[in-house]
Amino acid sequence: MGVPDHSETRRLIDFAAKAAETFVSAYYAATDAPHRVQLIPTLYLPDATIVWNGHPISGSTNLAALLNSMPGSKHEVQMFDCHPLGGGTIDGTFQTPSLTLTVSGVVVHHTPGSLSAMPQSNAPNSSGSGKSRGNPSDGSDSSIPVDSLARAFSQNFVLVPQAGQETGGINVSATQEGKTISGRFFVQADAFRFIG
Repeated sequence: MGVPDHSETRRLIDFAAKAAETFVSAYYAATDAPHRVQLIPTLYLPDATIVWNGHPISGSTNLAALLNSMPGSKHEVQMFDCHPLGGGTIDGTFQTPSLTLTVSGVVVHHTPGSLSAMPQSNAPNSSGSGKSRGNPSDGSDSSIPVDSLARAFSQNFVLVPQAGQETGGINVSATQEGKTISGRFFVQADAFRFIG
């Protein structure tokens, strides 16, 4: 086994960071879009492994049905971490790596009773203080519907490049030291879990 090429390792790690930034931005914009039922399935491989809050989902038809049954959402990503899986120069040819990506943040769902679905009011609350009307000892506001509260989530992806695909997925390209790494990435595995 030869000495590892540190410049190539650095290039793969930098590419993973760029790919994560691009993917996270595009994925959660699509997830929060009104037409997400049409967008999100195009980001997955047909045989992707999907687990949504402990429930396995198989195939793009079932994924679309899940998305269609859920209320609108607004995700706020707080952290993500990405690492290349494989890739690099193999037998003299550069191979684009697959990626493992972990994302965490908070999400609010826009259910009919949620504050995010209610028109804004500029009337003062009944206490006149402009502060929470809930339990003053814990800072909660009992007038806020439970379904409007943000929930923490964690989502783990395995992303794989698919050469020759011209539609779907998310295209990523990065150039460093005159060398370009690119790929159209699709979700091969996705595990979503509410953690709060």
